[in-house]
Amino acid sequence: MKLTSKSLAAVATLAIQTLPATADQIREVQVRSHPAQGAVIQVDSAAAHLATGPNGVFVSLNTNGLEPGNVYTLLLAVMNKPGECPALPCTPKDVLKRSDVVMSDVAFAGGAIASDTGEAAFAHYQPVGLFQNGFFEHGLAKTDGVEIHLVLNDHGPLIEGRAFEMLNTYRGGCSEESIPAAMPATARAQGNTGPNQCRMVQFAQFVPAEPAS
Repeated sequence: MKLTSKSLAAVATLAIQTLPATADQIREVQVRSHPAQGAVIQVDSAAAHLATGPNGVFVSLNTNGLEPGNVYTLLLAVMNKPGECPALPCTPKDVLKRSDVVMSDVAFAGGAIASDTGEAAFAHYQPVGLFQNGFFEHGLAKTDGVEIHLVLNDHGPLIEGRAFEMLNTYRGGCSEESIPAAMPATARAQGNTGPNQCRMVQFAQFVPAEPAS
């Protein structure tokens, strides 16, 4: 059965409700256009959620304004020591260039094909520990005091015969020149290149009230 954006959103809501989290451990933030696309603006009728329990975090992102039929993947970036960032929220430079200082890592958090109306929904549970195919081998050290960013990556139109790869890897179907120069070799090794111009299009940030350092 293929999940629609609405049905996946319902699954995400149920998962949040069943996590062993208190009310102040469930947060909602706005989804915004990615700075790589120019001026940052809020995406109307879109939201991201974070729920934390003692053993992991659950995130969901429900959005719109996407290119119908394009493939999208969601990345989950964790800064285990956001108190070491020069300012909050932490920046992509902190994640990709100061990983050993802020103890950052990036995990794959799901893929989807945008609906005919440009909608997509993502839901992902990340347990404490190392990430499978993480960028930096720091993983998620704990669930309190960490900063979490969600970044939506557009892989372009679906390439025949490569749906699974495009939906499940960072660079599947992306041309080499469309991969940001700051991305580490571990990211570039995830999936094969293709003709599409990939781009980061939306993001959401969860900044802790008391950042760990």
